[in-house]
Amino acid sequence: MTVAILDIGSNTSKVLVARKDDCGLVTEVAQKSLPCRLAKGLGKGNLILSEASIETTVKVVSDLLTFSKEFSPYFTKIVATEALRLLSNADVFIERIEKEFGILIDVISGSQEASYIARGLLTDPAISSLTEFHAIDLGGGSLEIMRVVNGTPQDVTSLPLGAVVIAEKFFGNLSLKPLCKDILALQNYISQMLKDDAFSITQKCDHLVGTGGSILFIRRLISSFKDIEFFSNSNLSFSDIEKITKQVNSLSLSERTVQFDKLPRDRADVFPAALIVVMELMKFFKLENLTHSFHNLRFGLADELLTDLDPSH
Repeated sequence: MTVAILDIGSNTSKVLVARKDDCGLVTEVAQKSLPCRLAKGLGKGNLILSEASIETTVKVVSDLLTFSKEFSPYFTKIVATEALRLLSNADVFIERIEKEFGILIDVISGSQEASYIARGLLTDPAISSLTEFHAIDLGGGSLEIMRVVNGTPQDVTSLPLGAVVIAEKFFGNLSLKPLCKDILALQNYISQMLKDDAFSITQKCDHLVGTGGSILFIRRLISSFKDIEFFSNSNLSFSDIEKITKQVNSLSLSERTVQFDKLPRDRADVFPAALIVVMELMKFFKLENLTHSFHNLRFGLADELLTDLDPSH
């Protein structure tokens, strides 16, 4: 049995087609990602989704549903996160999707999102053996942080530190090289927010696991930078991330996309902010390494759905 999970994110929308293998583990059948940038303007206080953005995202949803139908999923679920939690006219978009595709969007809360991310990470064989770890998911609109103990997510929190939101808030014209004073202001903002709002997860952190598009691209750039095979390098060091951050933040958007050709333009403009978030998080937890995992929100939702649909449960 296969299911499709379509996640309408704040920067990109993604679909995962998944099933459970003979050992009962969620495995990917196929997945696809397309840019939509629903969070555009949120960092500047614009909470209205434009007609153009609605049309663009409806087309993205249509394309992702068409892609997933090739694999004949038994059930398709659509979820949305931070952007649709905040946008004042989100209901217009939600009604449009339901009318055109007959599927109701489930706008999940920040704590629900964090819990599903934790559940998704636990489907990763490389992570499931850990009895305790901290995890982060860095999206376009928000940052989810959680502590997982004996397979149970605890102290989950969602902060408005998504790459799109804070890039707009602090860097202004995203085609320009970030100014030193703006970088410092952003670092201080993130550090203070973590101290104020992440107090419940400040217990000793031995393992930090990260997921989300920005962390995936950090891994890709480090693999390229060190000339090592991508799939052999899930462990990302603070020193390597710091080197990438200094290089990326010294360039304008056009220079960045030339020098780092693996970084798509719709990611490259907010990537400096994403790197700073990751750096500040690692400082906060006093860690030298971050482990990247592909098993994310969509894997957690797929695991729940496939378990619920299993007649043996």
